[in-house]
Amino acid sequence: MRSKLKTLTCIAAVVIVTVAMLSCVHEPNDVVPTVSFQKDIQPILKSSCALNSSCHSGATNKGDNMNFDSSAAYTTIATKGLVKTDNATASLLYVELASGIMPKAPNSLLSSSQILLFKYWIQQGAQNN
Repeated sequence: MRSKLKTLTCIAAVVIVTVAMLSCVHEPNDVVPTVSFQKDIQPILKSSCALNSSCHSGATNKGDNMNFDSSAAYTTIATKGLVKTDNATASLLYVELASGIMPKAPNSLLSSSQILLFKYWIQQGAQNN
């Protein structure tokens, strides 16, 4: 009888702990960080799209006039219509990064966390902050 009571107590404790742990789980979208173009987005564009491959740098641009290696990066994005403010999935910049179309070799594709930064930035209004 005593061992059954001990077993039931242990099971109850496991259930309580499990329920408590599950109630602490948050969906990934619960907390969305504020994304800054200057601090978060531009460094990725500069390192992944301009400097390593020279595809989108001012000095050795491949003919599309998209310069991501300087302070002109935001102007390039805005004037070329690369983002649809508040709608990442309709934004050419996000779609090409998320689908792996860009950046092209020899650069590595962006990490999922970097792509998520672009998504959040666009959803937050794609501001030059």
